[in-house]
Amino acid sequence: MADITLSEKFISRVIKQIVLNAKRIVVLCFLVAVFSSVWALTRTARWSAWAAAIVPGSTSSSLSAMAGALGLGDAVGAVSSVGSGILPQPASIDITLATQILGSRRVQERMILEYDLINRYKAISMERATKKFGDRFSVSLSPEGIIFITVEGSTRTEAAAMVNDVIRFANEELSTLVTSRSRRSRIQTEATLAIAYDSLQSSRNAMENFRVRTGLIFPEQQATSMMDVMAAIEGEMVSAGALLSGLSGNLSSRSAIYVQASAQYRYLENALRVRSTVGDSLSIFPVMDSMPSFLREYEALLANVETRTAVYLLIRQELENLRIEEFRDSPTIEVIVPPTPEFLRSYPKRAVMVITHTFIAFVLCIVWLTFLTWFRSVLASPESGPFVRDIMAEFKNQFRLSRQKNGSAKK
Repeated sequence: MADITLSEKFISRVIKQIVLNAKRIVVLCFLVAVFSSVWALTRTARWSAWAAAIVPGSTSSSLSAMAGALGLGDAVGAVSSVGSGILPQPASIDITLATQILGSRRVQERMILEYDLINRYKAISMERATKKFGDRFSVSLSPEGIIFITVEGSTRTEAAAMVNDVIRFANEELSTLVTSRSRRSRIQTEATLAIAYDSLQSSRNAMENFRVRTGLIFPEQQATSMMDVMAAIEGEMVSAGALLSGLSGNLSSRSAIYVQASAQYRYLENALRVRSTVGDSLSIFPVMDSMPSFLREYEALLANVETRTAVYLLIRQELENLRIEEFRDSPTIEVIVPPTPEFLRSYPKRAVMVITHTFIAFVLCIVWLTFLTWFRSVLASPESGPFVRDIMAEFKNQFRLSRQKNGSAKK
């Protein structure tokens, strides 16, 4: 078998075809570049913004490998300066739950409804809008336990606002979904506190009714003052009785001085009897006979009010402690790097698109010329050439016969 020269080799023939069609290839690549640039100019520009967040009290060492399985996007790793020494070392399930909530469908649907993305994406359903938004939204978890949230918007401001809303919606979902023992205790304690407050109000109303009914605002002080008044009346009555007894031996019962002393004594006696039995409407003090029962009723009401007040304050203090405990137990997403918009737009990358499309067109041209060179060599081969020509002729004859039959049928 004779040696094949360089010009007869397959690669040489391919290169020759490329050189012969170089002008056509250049023109085609130029047209592709022009059409690609025009097409890129008609695309709606998008800017991206990202933020870094953590879940206080938790970190992750191997959860970044699970992020892809959860469908939460690619790892970003843009803040490598934040070392793992800042965060605590024990792993926790809170950060996994927070990452899942950030990338959950519910958060995405709330974002779609918030920004009316169904109309903006021209989607026919929520499913299509969710899919398109998922291409513009990603959540990733670094090995240090830092969560990166990236969202694309029509403007830089909107992209940053969307990142903030994603974090806000995720925190709201976490506060709704996470049910810890502290939260259950807090909810039960709130109900108990409401009952204790109603009970305290009823006891205070009973105390108010007692004071309105009896006129005793400060019963103990008022009882002491009443005893002092009655003691003064009794002392005046003793003095008047002594004076009356002295006058009765020297003056007649018709004497003016005797009548005056007798009237004073009877008035004091009546005043003492009234204040001890039925009472006087003009007096600010209640009847002395009813004072012990009033004091006993007041002491019972006071004990009831003080007891219910102590119970209310105790439950309220316990509620505050449970709220603090709930805050410690519930995972919360805290932003450590605020949403930062990118300076350059994320889509479309016009230079990259033009270069990529032009390169693809050039590669397709090379592939096409390689195929033509191979096919021509197959046709020129004495072994396979006649077979391929017969196959092509039979194929053409079938279509030619079908056309002739259709033409005759029309005639």
